[in-house]
Amino acid sequence: MSESLDLPGLPGYASIKESAKILGVAERTVYEYVEEGRLAGFRAANVIMINREDLRKFKRNAAGRPRKITPPWRISSGENRQFVLLIHVSVKSGQLNVLKQSLEEMRKGNRHQFAGTVVRSVMESEVHPGWIVISLTWRGTVMPSEADREKDLEEFRRELTGALDWDTAQYDHGTTLMHT
Repeated sequence: MSESLDLPGLPGYASIKESAKILGVAERTVYEYVEEGRLAGFRAANVIMINREDLRKFKRNAAGRPRKITPPWRISSGENRQFVLLIHVSVKSGQLNVLKQSLEEMRKGNRHQFAGTVVRSVMESEVHPGWIVISLTWRGTVMPSEADREKDLEEFRRELTGALDWDTAQYDHGTTLMHT
C-alpha cells in the first residue's frame, strides 16, 4: 500500500492533499501545521487525516514578520522614481463572487505578476459599491516598456472580462511624489 493514497469516503475528514487544496497552500505547509500542532491530525492507514471542521475554522498567520517600526516617508528622484497606475472599474452585476474566484485562481497560478512592479493590489471600493480599484506601482529602474506594460494589462483584462465591465474603466497614472 502506498503512503500517498487518500482514504476515500471518510466522512468529515480530509487527507493532507485535500487539506492543502482547501487551505490554498502546499501539502508541505499542511504537514508543518500538523507538526506545529496548529492543526490536529491522526494517522489512518499511513495517511494523515484532518477534521474538515478544523480546516474550515483554521486561520493562517499573516505572512512575514509584523513591522515594529513604521517606515519613514521617502522622496525618490531620477530613475528611482515610482510610477503608479490606478484603474477604477465596475463589477458586472452579480459577478463579485466570480471575480473573487478568478483572483484566487490567478493568485494560485501565479499569473499576471506585472514585471517590475513593487506594489500590486485589487481593492473592493467601499465608497463606490460595485466598483474595484486596481493599483500597480513600478519602480522606474525596472519598469518595462509601455508596450510590454500594455500587453500585460491586456492579458489581465482578458482574464477578468467575465466579471469586470472594462467599458466603464477609468485610468489614472502618474509619478509618486512621496512613498514609504
